[in-house]
Amino acid sequence: MARVPASYEFERAKLWPGQIPGSHEPGFEEPELCELPPPKELRWLKRASEELHCFAFGECTVLLSREDSDHGGLRWHLSISHPHRHPSWDEIKTARYRLCGPDLVMAMILPRAENYVNVPAQDHVMQLWELIGAEAEGW
Repeated sequence: MARVPASYEFERAKLWPGQIPGSHEPGFEEPELCELPPPKELRWLKRASEELHCFAFGECTVLLSREDSDHGGLRWHLSISHPHRHPSWDEIKTARYRLCGPDLVMAMILPRAENYVNVPAQDHVMQLWELIGAEAEGW
């Protein structure tokens, strides 16, 4: 399921071992989640979040953090990227359920056009945010 290099000490993320819901594209095989130290250029994020985890997931990189929300409290934030293409739906969905479990409501936000940010260095990054409180009602 997941392995962690022995040379880096940190609290490991807990992985949900259940069956990923929904269907998968033909030929999809779930890659191993291998937890790694956060890249040096992102270690500042550790100071801004409650938790920070980094994973190799096949050809994708996944970051999982627990950050302050605008509503008070903390919310999970999952970023998944691929170096040459957008992550597939199966990759996004599998990372989301393995790392966030079945009980959270996560959303991929597409903002109003005037608030949209596209950074070329992050062209193949998808972001998921936990919906909390009233945001998650009905989902």
